[in-house]
Amino acid sequence: MTVLLGVLTRLRPWRDDDAEAIFRACQDVDVQRFTTVPSPYRREDADWFLAHYVHDVEADGGASFCVEGLAEPGRVAGSMALLFVREGVGEIGYWCAPAARGRGWTSDALATMAAWSFAERDCGRLELTVEPANLASLAVARRAGFVADRVDPAKELRDGSVRRVVVLALER
Repeated sequence: MTVLLGVLTRLRPWRDDDAEAIFRACQDVDVQRFTTVPSPYRREDADWFLAHYVHDVEADGGASFCVEGLAEPGRVAGSMALLFVREGVGEIGYWCAPAARGRGWTSDALATMAAWSFAERDCGRLELTVEPANLASLAVARRAGFVADRVDPAKELRDGSVRRVVVLALER
């Protein structure tokens, strides 16, 4: 898989030795509240993520990357994934480790993923869903160029949950 370089971040393939860092990051209350990771998040969930989730995303036309800050190579700063591509529309999902917040890394990684998705996955439009209470994630998406497209009062997410979300979009 490709390594993608942003201005502040590097998106690289996941490695088996990332499991412990994934486990630690997913202990965060906000990661569990605002994403579809299991809650409570167990060490086995991190192993499953690496063994299955990454491959499932790829099978659906997407790609999942580990985010590293260029200032801290080797340290897992977050996850950035093109979850799928259908009829030219892709959906992106991400989370940020607590220690990496406030540095602009997630916005940089999102903009890098968007550019790659347009170029390599033939997307004409990208969407992401954010709960209205997740102000930090809304700000990340806007800094990366995404704009609010609509509110979906009952979006079914990948984990089967149904949530009220803001759908943000970016056109090629």
